[in-house]
Amino acid sequence: MAKLSLVAALLALSAGVLGHPKTPEGIRAALETRSRVTAHSKRALDKCAGSPAALALKERAIARRAATADALREKRGLKTSTQRRDEAAFEHYNSISHDLTYKGYDFHTPVETIFASNTTCALVPETIIGPYYVEGELIRTDMTDGEPGVPVHLDFQFININTCEAVPKLLVDVWHANSTGVYSGVSAPGQGGLDTSFGRGVQQSDGDGVVQFDTIFPGHYVGRTNHFHVMSTDDATVLPNGTFEGGTARHIGQTYFDPALIQAVEALEPYTSNKQPLTSNLDDEYGVDQATPEYDPFHKYVYLGDKVSDGLLLWITVGIDPAADYNENRTPAAHWHPGGGTDLSNGTQPDAGDDTDDQACPA
Repeated sequence: MAKLSLVAALLALSAGVLGHPKTPEGIRAALETRSRVTAHSKRALDKCAGSPAALALKERAIARRAATADALREKRGLKTSTQRRDEAAFEHYNSISHDLTYKGYDFHTPVETIFASNTTCALVPETIIGPYYVEGELIRTDMTDGEPGVPVHLDFQFININTCEAVPKLLVDVWHANSTGVYSGVSAPGQGGLDTSFGRGVQQSDGDGVVQFDTIFPGHYVGRTNHFHVMSTDDATVLPNGTFEGGTARHIGQTYFDPALIQAVEALEPYTSNKQPLTSNLDDEYGVDQATPEYDPFHKYVYLGDKVSDGLLLWITVGIDPAADYNENRTPAAHWHPGGGTDLSNGTQPDAGDDTDDQACPA
């Protein structure tokens, strides 16, 4: 059996307190445990952040993101000058209050500043997988499936917290709600049904640990702000039908957006037709699962044109521990296959005590 890293061991020992505590004592214990984990991983990353390999990886990320933005603008007939709107970052995140600061970028901001990776200085915290994970999704780049909404090009980069090097050959699942807060692929009431797959896709990370997707900006739903789900799986088997099975889940997380960006998107159709109550970032109870003083779970982004409706390029870097094993948390609601999925919920919704009930504690 492979030897677990210190970070993986700490997380394994603290699984009880990191499962989204609700009492003041539980929250305090969870934050103390997370502080130990992030302090260790920060020390690990500090040792390798200035290495030639890490600096070269950063330079390639800058060049890739700048080139992607220009290519997307050219494809859509937009002017190719680099733009950046407001960026939200959590400076301090705890169970009671949140400090949120903003940085502004304009046409004079150097491209290396705009497109530099927001590489974590710590292990990205884990969070619950939520009630709408579907296994067996297609390996594909475009997961729009004709859904209307603000076009988004996603760039995720995965790095090893112990070496600051890229993590290639990860199979990365991304899933999210559509513009009106509906998930595909599941049989839960109000959702898209087993025969749908919009907002879901898988990509294998390349030599720089990068996966890229085309989709739309996700809508909100009851109790949840706009967000993406992401899971990385190692040592999986790619199947002839374009899906995968098996492997070890190395990270399960969620990523978020600047409140100003959410406001701009939600002012557009079809987002305005979403009648579910809007939950802000600060009122979303799962945000604390992902933010620490060392890690900003918000996507960096650029507008591709003058308006948000012209589309967005979003990117984020995810620091993972390649020795971690979160398979016990990889609980699917369904299994997708061509022609329709298989319901794995046994006809019942997740229990509220699991932090995954789609009414009391949606994720």
